[in-house]
Amino acid sequence: MSILWEKSQSCRWLVRRTRDSKPFFLAFATICGVVPGVLGYGVMQLTNSLNPQSEAQLCQNARPESLVTNPSPLLLFSSIHV
Repeated sequence: MSILWEKSQSCRWLVRRTRDSKPFFLAFATICGVVPGVLGYGVMQLTNSLNPQSEAQLCQNARPESLVTNPSPLLLFSSIHV
């Protein structure tokens, strides 16, 4: 981190602005959290297709232990201790 502080003028400016201005800090923190979230959501939506043909091909190539055909309702609640 000290290398960035010593060499980068923009890093020093960013640290000073976030330290001195609470609104700038909140805006910067929001951008750092929202932008990656929106990009990740967009990538997931683009790469996740609900094509029945693709789903069938995935089921054909799956290993037997990874397939769940008809789960018993008792299995869903077997880990709940009353």
